[in-house]
Amino acid sequence: MISTLYSSLVTSRSTPGKASGCHSPRLAARRWLTLSALGGASLLVYWIGLILPYNLFALRFKPLLDIAKLTRDRPVAQAGFVLTFAALSGLYYLAWRTCRPASAGPEATRSVPPQSPRAMWVVLVVSLLAIHLSMLWLYPIDAADLFDNISRGRITAQHGGNPFYDTPRDYAQDPFRGYVAWPGTTSAYGPLWELLAAGTSRIAGDGKLANALGFKLLGLLFYGGCVALIAGILNRHAPERALQGVCLFAWNPLVIYETAGNGHNDIAMVFFILLGVWALLRGHFTSAALALVAGALIKFIPILLLPVALAAGLRTLPTRRRRIYFSLITFLACAILITASFAPFWRGGDILGLQRRAGLFTTSLPAVVQAQLEPSLGVEASRRMVARVAALLMGAVVLLQTWRTWRRPGWLSPVRASAHILLFYLLFTCLWFQQWYALWPLALAAILPEGATARLAVLLSYAALWKTIIFDYFLYRGGSLPPRVWRESLLGPATLGLAWLYAAYAAIADFRLRIADWKLRRRSAIALKLES
Repeated sequence: MISTLYSSLVTSRSTPGKASGCHSPRLAARRWLTLSALGGASLLVYWIGLILPYNLFALRFKPLLDIAKLTRDRPVAQAGFVLTFAALSGLYYLAWRTCRPASAGPEATRSVPPQSPRAMWVVLVVSLLAIHLSMLWLYPIDAADLFDNISRGRITAQHGGNPFYDTPRDYAQDPFRGYVAWPGTTSAYGPLWELLAAGTSRIAGDGKLANALGFKLLGLLFYGGCVALIAGILNRHAPERALQGVCLFAWNPLVIYETAGNGHNDIAMVFFILLGVWALLRGHFTSAALALVAGALIKFIPILLLPVALAAGLRTLPTRRRRIYFSLITFLACAILITASFAPFWRGGDILGLQRRAGLFTTSLPAVVQAQLEPSLGVEASRRMVARVAALLMGAVVLLQTWRTWRRPGWLSPVRASAHILLFYLLFTCLWFQQWYALWPLALAAILPEGATARLAVLLSYAALWKTIIFDYFLYRGGSLPPRVWRESLLGPATLGLAWLYAAYAAIADFRLRIADWKLRRRSAIALKLES
């Protein structure tokens, strides 16, 4: 798997007399030169708009800073932040268009070879490497989660405590105590993440810069793994889309900003989702289930995809005996992995804080509904009702997508079903939405061909970028927070409204297409009967 990017560079050499993905050597050269220019322009925008004004040294490691505090009452700085992401989004689109194979457009011809030139891969990888190594120096201006992760890693590694039962407040003398935004809460993640955090903390020691860079580099390792897996999957199944798919995920401003810039750990979970897809498509069904369970031991989300993976595996196995054997072995292996991960931390009780999570609502459709119900039902009753309805809807969608995976053969079937599950969760049933969540379905969208699902995933990532801007520059301008009911009634629609509208449009278009297809098949069946 580590070698898949290298394989992409080697196997994508142009054959003599043909231009890979292009119609002439001159056009091929123009493409990689264009991508080089876009990479340089993107790096320049990241430096001018983010790294120079908000790097770790310029802000002197002051605790609990964010973009709202840093730009409050500074309209020029606010405009610069907005224009930075607008420019990065435009450059991202142009880079994707440059990587897009000619066969994907109206000028498609059958003579177009399946691979992109090696020069394009080199330029893409070098550009991304330069951008990410630069973004390592950005102060996490989006949220303090990086320092929360450092603090809880230190609870395990430096203090011999337990982050599932101890809080940063219990270690007031720790040098990172003042950087933690949630000092009174236990870990919000799974045991596998806390083991990774503890290992990183042991390596980084007590230095602030060493810890910040260490945890960001951990994220970059998983990011590199994600890129390699996307490249490996597409080079095997759809080589003509490999460069385009890697660019769709790896160049995305949200992915870069939240991973290398802010150090969020979602990229680790996404890596295990992609690892599960990679194993599934190679026929390693138990390994696929283990990968998804490993991802769920970081954040619970991949457990929603496990039924799809199991259905895809069971459908492929030819006999009942082999299906039973697969089910037993997979269950046993997953149970061992879960037990081994929880064993160092287990003391009983609500180790995952599920009760606490059920009361968290923000920037989501459930948050909007709960805000409308709260005046009549009260806080607790409205939260409980909305959370239960959301869980039931999510369960129904998981079952539907699992059934579709069972009924529809093909390598794209489980990938598309998994992307639909993640998109439905984020758009309609997620109680607590944060902008970095939008990179989850984007990784699967990178594998899918162009279409409504991939477009919706990209649109969601674009909309998520504006959540901070909408909240900090329009809804909240310092002082006390606006009333929660009023705030949530506006924040969710303002952030996700465009994605909701496109999802509704895509669903209606798909429904009409299915009806037309059903009518066509019905007419064909009637015609066959009349002929006979």
